[in-house]
Amino acid sequence: MDSEEQKDIETIKTWLTTQPHLPEVSDIDVHRFLHSNYYDVEETKVTIENFYTMRTRFRDLFSNPDLLCDELQNAMAIADFTPLPQATPEGYKVVIFRLADTDPSHFSQKNLLRFFSVCMQQFLKEDGMAKGHVTINDMTGVSLGHMKRLALFPTKNYMTFIQEAAPIRLKGMHMVNIVPFVDKVMTLVKPLMKRELYEMVHLHQHKESLFPFVPQECLPAEYGGKAGTFKELRDNFYAKLLANREHYIRYELDNRVDDSKRPAQRGWFSMFRR
Repeated sequence: MDSEEQKDIETIKTWLTTQPHLPEVSDIDVHRFLHSNYYDVEETKVTIENFYTMRTRFRDLFSNPDLLCDELQNAMAIADFTPLPQATPEGYKVVIFRLADTDPSHFSQKNLLRFFSVCMQQFLKEDGMAKGHVTINDMTGVSLGHMKRLALFPTKNYMTFIQEAAPIRLKGMHMVNIVPFVDKVMTLVKPLMKRELYEMVHLHQHKESLFPFVPQECLPAEYGGKAGTFKELRDNFYAKLLANREHYIRYELDNRVDDSKRPAQRGWFSMFRR
């Protein structure tokens, strides 16, 4: 960390003393917020405000992060979600998702979104300071039965959090092995996405067209890559999640806003990251 970065951290910490509604924010978390905003101090303030306010308000995404509760056990059973160990040549870290259980009757959007919020905490802890972040959604096994179980409001909250509050440098969103009704998926999410985010979305009928963006060697063995199998990657990542179970529970309780202490001149969501 250079002297300018340390100066920016101290500036944010001083600002935080004027925001009594916000929880205590560690130096490393302040640094992650600054990094995600390319060290723009004013944009970082907005992101911090949005991050903790949305975590408090969006209970469909952030309630009860206990990985042993039935809802999150359901999500862990149906989802293969894992960061990949090797970065792209640009230094971007990659996370990949697919359904492990493709039975629509077992699918719960609410449970998955709550689980993703826990996964994101672990991912940011390990890779939050990367030069960029890329997501891959493998649609193998997705059916219209899954689409019928999607609700607009949780989707809207999730997209708002990703765009306005998540301390990440998002560089690309890839949908692989797309299904014939992918246009219906895009119709659902496009109105919720800013233009710059929508332009990051890439649709791939086959995995081979993904390789120019994420080299094959970085990917799981099922893609012909060297990262290990989905099962190996998933088991390793989920073991880390479970080892940190108590931390996620405490974090949820300790990282909420207290609206009774919010400065009168600022309504929550009065500012958004541009």
